[in-house]
Amino acid sequence: MTNILIGRIALTLIFSFLFFAAFTQPTKTFSSLKYDKVIIYDYSGSKDYYIHIIDEQGQLAKTVTKQVTLNTMEINKLSKSLDSKSSYGSGSAACFDPHLGIVYYHKTKIVAHVSVCLDCNALDSSIDIAAQKQGKIGKGKDAYYMLGGMSKSFRYFLNTLLIKYKFSHQIVPGESFDQ
Repeated sequence: MTNILIGRIALTLIFSFLFFAAFTQPTKTFSSLKYDKVIIYDYSGSKDYYIHIIDEQGQLAKTVTKQVTLNTMEINKLSKSLDSKSSYGSGSAACFDPHLGIVYYHKTKIVAHVSVCLDCNALDSSIDIAAQKQGKIGKGKDAYYMLGGMSKSFRYFLNTLLIKYKFSHQIVPGESFDQ
C-alpha cells in the first residue's frame, strides 16, 4: 500500500513539474537575449511622428540621424543596466520625446528595442522590464508604477555613450532628474 502511495505522489509531482514547465515562459531579460549586434541610434521622436525607434511595421524610424554599433563591453554593461532594479526607481515626466534608440539584432532581425527620452526620464521597451516596476499604485488593470524612471547612475551611463559618440541629445547639467 505504501509503495502505491509513494508511486502516486511521485507521478503527481512529475506531472505537476511537466505542466509547470510546459505552460510557464521564462522572463526575457536583455542579458539573456540571443543577439549578435546592438546598435544605438540618434533620432527624433515626437508625438507627431515615430515616437519609438521601431515603428508598428517593424521598421527603423525614418528620423535616424546617426547610428553606432556598441562594443562587447558596452553591450554587457547596457544589458545588465537595463535588467537591474538599481537602474530605476525615480519618477518621470510625461513628454516622452525620445532621441535615443537601442536595438538588439540577431542575424539582422530585431529581437528587442528600447526608446529613451532623457528629458522626461523614461524609456519604453519592446520586452517587459521587471526591474522597472517599482512604486506600484493601485490594483488590477488600474495599477501603475510611479517609480519606473531611470536612476541617476543609469542616466549617467547612457549619457557617457551619448557624449562618447557625439549624439545630438545629451543630458544638460542641472536637469531636475540629475539633482
